[in-house]
Amino acid sequence: MSLELVCETTHSDAGDELDGLHFTAVIGGRRLYFQAIPSQARFRITMARAWERRTEALGSVIRLGTAEPGLRVCAPMEVEWAEQHAQNIVAEAVSIWASITRGCEA
Repeated sequence: MSLELVCETTHSDAGDELDGLHFTAVIGGRRLYFQAIPSQARFRITMARAWERRTEALGSVIRLGTAEPGLRVCAPMEVEWAEQHAQNIVAEAVSIWASITRGCEA
């Protein structure tokens, strides 16, 4: 799995350094985008639909600040695929979370 920063912080006026951060990873042959949600230990996950030139919501990885993060899927047609790749999706989200929050705790 590869990790790539897609864009820098875009909403610093909200006071949350994670607001607007987007990352991408290829998991199970699909490009997934991980978007930080301001003031929450979670990422919104969307999937690239290259043939349609758009993205589609997959769900969220929640509880990133705990020992039990989890994937919540909101795309009914993608539940089976997401279940097959849930461990990798969650592991990637945890890795991204650790890299962007490293040094944030005083």
